[in-house]
Amino acid sequence: MFNLSDLQEFQALDPIISKETTTLVLVSMPSEVSHQENFYFADPANRFWVLMEILFHMPTATRQEKLELLAVHHIGIWSVIKSCLRYKSREDTMEDIVVNDMQSFLVQYPRINRIVCVSHDTMRLLQEADPQAALMAAYVPSPSTDDLWYDSVDQLIPEYAKAFGVVQ
Repeated sequence: MFNLSDLQEFQALDPIISKETTTLVLVSMPSEVSHQENFYFADPANRFWVLMEILFHMPTATRQEKLELLAVHHIGIWSVIKSCLRYKSREDTMEDIVVNDMQSFLVQYPRINRIVCVSHDTMRLLQEADPQAALMAAYVPSPSTDDLWYDSVDQLIPEYAKAFGVVQ
């Protein structure tokens, strides 16, 4: 367990985005490891980049390869939460949540026509922050190995393929 005094403040990482982005991957708040590395899905145990490699048939071994995959497929990544208090990387402990201004963000990047929400909390927060944007959003299960419902990448592939509009 944890005490409220164990909660740490987390700030959103800068978005990975370009004017050509059409699909936005939205997380609640990046993990502790992601914050340490200043890069989304940086925890080697997280299966996000493995899923992207399988779906888009591009390597993701290095940061540069990951950025190349995102650029080629017009994918951006950002956090729906601007700041919060949280215990380690646990989404279920988040307190004092401040959401990002999704409406202004989407005006700034008008080509975004698909949002992929990584977790139920992300989808809920997007619906609260911008109900209109939530209409173009799809939920996918967390690629974290902490998600006990999906113990293999093979179980996640169909969910991610559908959300990204990838025909298998």
